[in-house]
Amino acid sequence: MKIGLCLAGGGASGGAHVGVLRALDEAGIAIDMIAGTSSGAMVAGLFAAGITTDQMLEMLPTLTRREIDIDRSLLTRWLTRDRRGGLIRGEKLHTFLRTAVQDIALTDVRIPVAIVATDLQTGKEVIFCSHDCPAPVVPAVLTDGTPLWDVVQDVTLALAIRASISIPFIFQPVILGTRMLADGGLVDNCPVEPTRAMGADFVIAADTITPFLQRKTPLPLRVRALLQQVVNIGLARHAALAAREADVFLALPVGPIGALDFPRLSQVAERGYEYTKARIPAIMAAMRAHEMKKCGPRTCE
Repeated sequence: MKIGLCLAGGGASGGAHVGVLRALDEAGIAIDMIAGTSSGAMVAGLFAAGITTDQMLEMLPTLTRREIDIDRSLLTRWLTRDRRGGLIRGEKLHTFLRTAVQDIALTDVRIPVAIVATDLQTGKEVIFCSHDCPAPVVPAVLTDGTPLWDVVQDVTLALAIRASISIPFIFQPVILGTRMLADGGLVDNCPVEPTRAMGADFVIAADTITPFLQRKTPLPLRVRALLQQVVNIGLARHAALAAREADVFLALPVGPIGALDFPRLSQVAERGYEYTKARIPAIMAAMRAHEMKKCGPRTCE
């Protein structure tokens, strides 16, 4: 049975995925392929490149706001109409990623990985995938249908991650040929289907957004709070649909956290670890049930 892990996006809350990997590793649950969107893509990419969870935990405190390179020439460019579509350049973060994964090619990773981005020009889902990842065809009237996503392989792993984390209006999009690439959360924030397309028989999906909606206080009528809630509702809907397709769905209780709240990365990683560790018996039971259903009780004994 090939096990796939799917890591949803959620800004800094995605640090919880490191804890998920640590708990699964301690339980002896080997991941055969991994997929991720946005911050989930970052953790998925590091893992696929062979970075251990211990190394990731050491790396988290080094990811600080020093990696946030605000484009201070925006005012000038706005006046001259030379605009870049985002407040943060993303060059420092790209350099951080290149250093972490040694600038390897996407196809040179240790295990199959799929990283989701969005083509802003067409609205199409783009999957940066190290291995085969056939897209299902969406039927359409008077046509033969179109693939649900486009697959891109000829890039570096770091560039694929950088494209996936390009939150609109915050990070400047990545230009790749004729594509203008932004955060994959716009189209598929919890990519269960691409994980199965790589060949996973059993998919564990981890999401950090759903708990954001479980507010203990009334939603304040402020523009920023309302805008964030609108985004979270959309992402939580992605997670709900993914939960139906995954074999195990983990709603990691990280609580409200800012997208760029890097100082809390280690804290949310610990929360992800404790939550997943407590659910290892249930995950193991689901794996056994899946195997029994697949091959029959006599064959599996």
